[in-house]
Amino acid sequence: MRKAFTLVEMLLVITIAPLMLVVISRIFATFIQDIPRETRVVQQSTTMLDMLGQVRRDVDEAVGLPERFGDTLANERTLLVGRPDVVICYRFEDGRAVRTLLKGQGAADPNGQRVWRMPNAVIAWQPWTRDGRAYAVEMHSHVQQQFADLLRKRLANSQVFFVNGAGKGREVR
Repeated sequence: MRKAFTLVEMLLVITIAPLMLVVISRIFATFIQDIPRETRVVQQSTTMLDMLGQVRRDVDEAVGLPERFGDTLANERTLLVGRPDVVICYRFEDGRAVRTLLKGQGAADPNGQRVWRMPNAVIAWQPWTRDGRAYAVEMHSHVQQQFADLLRKRLANSQVFFVNGAGKGREVR
């Protein structure tokens, strides 16, 4: 005698199978869309933190934060860091940060350039001044992520870097 499925068993399978497919499709959507998107956000944040680490090292060794060097002016997109031997220019533009060594009257050294690509990163900086001289730079950064119709700030950071390591117990001159 051959065994077969009953009508009740078949109806039960037909009812439960679509529900299981909906649950499984959401898991696949997570693997296909969400995980790669979040991985890109983490990669951009890591690149941004690498760039901010370079800014910190440069500002630690700085003698000042000049407002101008040659034809280059410090503004909301350009940060100038004066070191004893060279002036370093950071430009934040077009989804990237560019670090350039400026010599003489503001001429760029092509060998001293470094570029960080961060298409969705937002970096803002503001100098802290006392008696008309900048003694620190405050940096705010985050990664923007478009999710549906919302623009989200992800992995936001705020840091303050002191000229010549003044924040490490050394006196600001």
